[in-house]
Amino acid sequence: MINLPDVIPSIIYDDTNSYSSLFKSSNKELPNITGKALYNVKTMNTRFNKEEFLMPVLYSVAKKICIAQRFALEEGNCLKIYETYRPYTTQMSIANSLRELANSDNEVKYGINSLGWSESWFIAQGLSNHQRGIAIDTSLVKITNSKLKYFGDYYYIDVTGYDEYKMPTQMHELSRAATTYAYGISNKNKDTLKRTPFAKTMNTEAKILQKYCMDAGLSPLASEWWHFEDLETKNNTKNNYSTGRYYITECYSK
Repeated sequence: MINLPDVIPSIIYDDTNSYSSLFKSSNKELPNITGKALYNVKTMNTRFNKEEFLMPVLYSVAKKICIAQRFALEEGNCLKIYETYRPYTTQMSIANSLRELANSDNEVKYGINSLGWSESWFIAQGLSNHQRGIAIDTSLVKITNSKLKYFGDYYYIDVTGYDEYKMPTQMHELSRAATTYAYGISNKNKDTLKRTPFAKTMNTEAKILQKYCMDAGLSPLASEWWHFEDLETKNNTKNNYSTGRYYITECYSK
């Protein structure tokens, strides 16, 4: 994997799960998850001489994210990435907490287990593509202020001011309110996805974000407007994939 802030510094990075998790379901807090630091990935980035999050993905995925960011920048927008790699233990803690909440709250249970949807659509019950290093959770912002910065012989856009677009829900809302499509559908066939009706909650800004990512070669998830993944890389690494049973604590890009 490669650390995204080192190679695409124009993106805004905000790994909320590393300091105060946003995960909710039907706008209700998940026990021992919401508001908690689930791991720590904030560290000093010596390349850019500032504190930054460690946000790793597989190298081939980073190239597609770069293309999506270029599409956004061309229209005065910018990706804001909330999570890339997620440790397996964190994945299971979220899944167990959601199940616990659903078992005691009928509104939460109905929000994830009804109208053709099920709990596993909203949080993987085992290994997810976040552990494989091929998935990102991202929103979209409008750039209000920026400047050019140089690193060696290269320049990049440093976003110093922005307004985050209003999206269908808050990031990491695990319920039908956050679905991308009107019903659950596999993301393996992009032509089929293009013919599938959007969920009524999908707004213009969320559709623009999806277009940037899909045009760059990433695939959306039917149950989460913010989640995009690289299925081509998943196939290419199927015989040697990450299990996510580790924490990332140090950046080696010096």
